[in-house]
Amino acid sequence: MTVEVRLTTPGRLDEVLGLPVDAVSIGQEGCAAKLPDALTLRQALARIRQAGLRAGVVLPAAWQRSSIRLTGLARDLAGQGPLTVTVNDLGTASALTDAGCELAAGLALMPGRPHDADQAPRGPLEAPVFEEPYLHELAVFGITALESDAAALVPEKSGLTVRRLLDVTPLAWARSCPTARHHRLAPPDCTSACDRPVDMAATHRWQLGHGHREPIPVADRPAQVPLTVYGNAVYTRTPTTAPPAGDVIIDARFYTPDQLATRVHSLRSPVPAASF
Repeated sequence: MTVEVRLTTPGRLDEVLGLPVDAVSIGQEGCAAKLPDALTLRQALARIRQAGLRAGVVLPAAWQRSSIRLTGLARDLAGQGPLTVTVNDLGTASALTDAGCELAAGLALMPGRPHDADQAPRGPLEAPVFEEPYLHELAVFGITALESDAAALVPEKSGLTVRRLLDVTPLAWARSCPTARHHRLAPPDCTSACDRPVDMAATHRWQLGHGHREPIPVADRPAQVPLTVYGNAVYTRTPTTAPPAGDVIIDARFYTPDQLATRVHSLRSPVPAASF
């Protein structure tokens, strides 16, 4: 097992480098405005390598206005030393196939969750299923590692390294940022609000068949999972109770320093995850 801690910025890097981890990555899936500048990333990645750890950068999904900058940044960082680049759209992967770095498919490239209405009712967090044809397409782009939530179903013979996110399930990313709108800020001024979570629960749903919003019946509301919004990303906290197998990722945003240290040490000396 390898244990990777993910940071959105290097702000907690000193703390993480003092923990028994194997890798540290910086970045997130959602917004290019939140990604630290090139100099800050170079310095942080150099410190991670000097500590003998695998260094990674997570590129958000690249829209037209940010794609050239993001791919140029990744190439520059890959030229500084060994690097894992996590991509969250196939266009970025295609642009980096010859960049000389390990490419990982990020959480935003996970397939959708099963929702066939003709089958038995499903829970809100059905496990994503990675089909072999999809994994083959990822490999065509030079992707050799795959990020997923803890419960995702991945064929054993995929040939890809699988790194599972613990204790948190990513649900969605919005192109228009609800956090920026909530604080009435625009990029890049909104980046100061990205790491202040907003907790909420769904009370309404969009009725696709009729094109309008309707209240979720009161009897169904207990089944709605609590939501945590960071920037333009939506997650739900799902403690991983089974002992994890294989490589894992811990998103530091969901832990205080003491909680993060306890969680990392628990993976080296397993204890019940329900205590987190």
